[in-house]
Amino acid sequence: MLIGKLNRNSKERLMVTIKEHKGTKCIDLRVYNIINDGELIPTADGLLLSPDKVAPLIELLREAERKIAVP
Repeated sequence: MLIGKLNRNSKERLMVTIKEHKGTKCIDLRVYNIINDGELIPTADGLLLSPDKVAPLIELLREAERKIAVP
C-alpha cells in the first residue's frame, strides 16, 4: 500500500509503502529508479522497518532536523 513519495532528483524517487514481510506488516522506505517511460524500478537502497522502530526513527530525524536548523 503506497503511503507517499518524494522525488530525490529527476531519476530517483523515495517511496513509502506498507508491505508484509514474514507475516508482519512493515514500513518500506525504498529508492526507485524512474526510467524513460516513467516506470518505477525498485532498488536495493532502502529500509524495511518493523512498526516498533518507526517512533524511534522519527525522533532521531527530528533531532537531526533540530541540529541542522539555522538559529
